[in-house]
Amino acid sequence: MAADIGFIGIGNMGFHMAGNIRSKMDRSSTLHIFDVNNASCQDFVHKFGDLGPVRIAKSSKEVAEASKTVLSMVPMDQHCRAVYLDPETGVIAARADQDRLILECSTISIATAQEVGKAVMEAGRGRYIDTPVSGGVGGAEAGSLSFFIGYPNAATDNDPLVQHIKTVIGWMGAAERINFCGFLGGGLVSKIANNYMGLCNLAAAAQGMAFGIRHGMNPETLFRCIKGSSGDSWILNFSPPVPGVVAKSAASNGFRAGFRPSLCVKDVSLAIKAAREVGINATMGEMALKEYERADQDPRTTSLDCSSIWLHINGQVDAFSESK
Repeated sequence: MAADIGFIGIGNMGFHMAGNIRSKMDRSSTLHIFDVNNASCQDFVHKFGDLGPVRIAKSSKEVAEASKTVLSMVPMDQHCRAVYLDPETGVIAARADQDRLILECSTISIATAQEVGKAVMEAGRGRYIDTPVSGGVGGAEAGSLSFFIGYPNAATDNDPLVQHIKTVIGWMGAAERINFCGFLGGGLVSKIANNYMGLCNLAAAAQGMAFGIRHGMNPETLFRCIKGSSGDSWILNFSPPVPGVVAKSAASNGFRAGFRPSLCVKDVSLAIKAAREVGINATMGEMALKEYERADQDPRTTSLDCSSIWLHINGQVDAFSESK
């Protein structure tokens, strides 16, 4: 019988990631789940329980003790520390098992990942690897996430650990987007750099499109011009901040929450900190951070998608709120 798997953090991302695992893992094996919000675990069982056994655990410790592979997806550094280092309920309190594989998928600080990983491995609780993701809720649901893995790729196909990592992550992500980044924390270095560039790009796209439209350009025409030129980007194609130019974007659907401003504040702040640690002055990030902080601090936009910075840049927050 194949070994059981555990998933800690059944939130917006983890719900769908764990769902893909349950749908693709051995049907006879049990998926053990835990979240501080028990209702999300109950919803998960209701949606995915017919695909195979799902057991709701009472703690991260309980998940680890029941599983040979443990994954986690939590919002912030403090949540990661609680999941792994709490002396009573954390993974570190579980029965020792150096063969247990731990894949930590959260976007947290590099230092926290290295601190937690070192503590868990020194305690003999398993092999801890940072495996942050990119692709948002849509990618999590579709099973097409990109992964940044803080571990070296195998020189051959004979490394059983690397093959197991590829198998489990392949249930949640696209094979061509599985990136081995070499060392503990390397996955987060890559992910934080990626988020920094993407979120700075979103702020620049919002400002550039805004002044172009104010100068009289039709939004669709301006979008088409940039899309076919050097200003094109993933952000512009899939998540432009301008309503009406991409039908499925958050901006075209009332800025419906996908990636909230608070998460942008977290991610850009992580990047600025990481840059300063190695002597890089992240000036573009400091500008972008102000835009996301403004959207996060306004109760009218804090629960919207981060592309709602468009409303602030254009002075449209009042009109948008009144239209709802």
